[in-house]
Amino acid sequence: MESIQANKLFSYFIILCIACIPLVQLSVLADPTLLSRQVYLTLLQIILIIPIWFFVKKESYKIPKTLVLLSLTWFIISALSLLYAKNLPEAWYSLSKYGLLVSSLFIIYQALSSGWLNLHMLSKGIAGASMISLALWLKEIVEKTTDGKSLWVQKNLYDLQTVFGHKNLYSSFILLCLPFIFYLLVQAKKGYKYAWLGYLLILIASIFFTQTKAVLLGLLVALFTGISVAMFSLKPLNKSRLIATLSVYIIGFVGVIALIYVYPEKFTLLLNNDTIRERLLLWNNTWQMILESFPWGVGLGNWQVYFPKYGLANFMETNYLISDGYTTFQRPHNDFLWVLSETGLIGFVSYLGLITYCFYKGIKGLKNTTDAKGKLILSGFLIIGMAYIMVALVDFPLERNEHQFLWAIICCILVGSDRENRSVFKGKTFLLIPGILLVFSLYFGLNRLKQEAHSKKVIMAHSAQNWGLLLSEAKKINPAFLSIDNFSIPIKWYEGLAYFSLNEWAKAKECFLKAYDVNPYQVHVINNVASIYEKEGNHDEALSYYDKLLDISPKQPDALLNKSAVLYNMNQIDEAMACLYQFVYDEKNDQFLLYLNTIGKSYLHKHPNKLLVGKELSKEYIQNFFKYNQENKHTFEELKPISYE
Repeated sequence: MESIQANKLFSYFIILCIACIPLVQLSVLADPTLLSRQVYLTLLQIILIIPIWFFVKKESYKIPKTLVLLSLTWFIISALSLLYAKNLPEAWYSLSKYGLLVSSLFIIYQALSSGWLNLHMLSKGIAGASMISLALWLKEIVEKTTDGKSLWVQKNLYDLQTVFGHKNLYSSFILLCLPFIFYLLVQAKKGYKYAWLGYLLILIASIFFTQTKAVLLGLLVALFTGISVAMFSLKPLNKSRLIATLSVYIIGFVGVIALIYVYPEKFTLLLNNDTIRERLLLWNNTWQMILESFPWGVGLGNWQVYFPKYGLANFMETNYLISDGYTTFQRPHNDFLWVLSETGLIGFVSYLGLITYCFYKGIKGLKNTTDAKGKLILSGFLIIGMAYIMVALVDFPLERNEHQFLWAIICCILVGSDRENRSVFKGKTFLLIPGILLVFSLYFGLNRLKQEAHSKKVIMAHSAQNWGLLLSEAKKINPAFLSIDNFSIPIKWYEGLAYFSLNEWAKAKECFLKAYDVNPYQVHVINNVASIYEKEGNHDEALSYYDKLLDISPKQPDALLNKSAVLYNMNQIDEAMACLYQFVYDEKNDQFLLYLNTIGKSYLHKHPNKLLVGKELSKEYIQNFFKYNQENKHTFEELKPISYE
């Protein structure tokens, strides 16, 4: 009796902890939610594993061998990629997150199969997490609207940070909560069914109004394929119920289309295709990376390092900040390409095999389930599982620990639905594997957390140009746990910039070269390495680095200006002018105008045929000459005197 009471109290404690996941965030970190929730979920699982070890009977320790072998193969292959990963701290960090996911699969499956936790209690905890997320989402909308922000105009919805750091992450988290709400709806007594149904519709409405295309598309496809399968799997088939259900979905779909058609200005994000083009460009670079590093990949956590290597020029079509290297990516917005590019063919096959196995078991369980409610519930998990795959194809839920925690629960439910799991591992010693993974995740997570707190201070000091504070905080960062910030920029680059600003050239060069070793394709790093060589008078070395930069980003403005200056210093006037001519005329850019007036004057003196007869070689003429030729799309070889016709 005491054991049952203890189990019940412990279940309530776990429910509370799960419900509080959206509240876990640390403002001292650049990303307040990512690492903080990794540590939180690691601690939660450590707490969960203790009673399972001490109170669950020995004969209850069972877990399917296929689940174990596939997940461990994926983890081990990911670990082996550390042998050739260029940036080891990022590789270790990613591995600690993968370890948390694998341990989640083992521990949650064991907790559910042994009865120490049950789906009803887990669903209540996840429902609580969704309620907190929804409440804070609404609170943020009210606050921004009160401040005069029109969220549903143009791209203003991107201002919604939510408790997940981005509106899209809110939508994908709520998506993963839906099958648990549906479970509570199906199991509820008649009086509560309407309340759960209403809440389920509110959550879906919040996803719709957040306008996350990936989640909406996934939900739409999964619903229309899954609902029909689920309804036809019910025996005997209730045709009237089927017709009523399909009618509701058709009416709802038509209503949504009509709403978008009548108020298109309120749904600009749904109708905007820029992000689609951007993803296609990301995937193109990723595919080139896969082909070049096949079959082993570039190493865990290193996609962000190699991504710029394959060119940024095409991103000018969507966002010049990306093509010029001012905005960076940390993942390819496709989890499957991400895994393939980093861990290679074997890692990808094991990851895909793990997901396929979970769906196979879920479908098999659906076929063998005779209970109508059981079929409905399992159909709900399969439907959202399908929707998750759609999201993973165009986004990055694999990165977020809270998403993977819910995904692990769904996978365990699908696998556990097949009661014919005969090939299993037995014995208490099996729990040592997730125990070791959790200790590893906690050790690296806590150490990384301290480094990220200093990293955020470095970023803030850089923004304020407080070089003394920047150097003080940067020196507190242990490079074994963190070498680049959340934007893929090396910490050593910040140090080098501080020393450069303080005229300590030798120290600046040392830091820039170390930063280059950490991330050799980062635009700003290459630019500063070249600049320090030019400062030393080593023109040839400076040019070689500027050429590397311009291979990545051919129109990068800083590189064009700086390279033209180097060529001018080498008395290569034509080459300097040709380089500068690639810079888009900008009368508000003082540095550009200074370089143009200096280089342009020398160029026109050397080529008097470019001068309009009778016109004085003034700054005004030089600038108009440059502007006139660019506006008329003359190539550098076709430069002509100004025409006033």
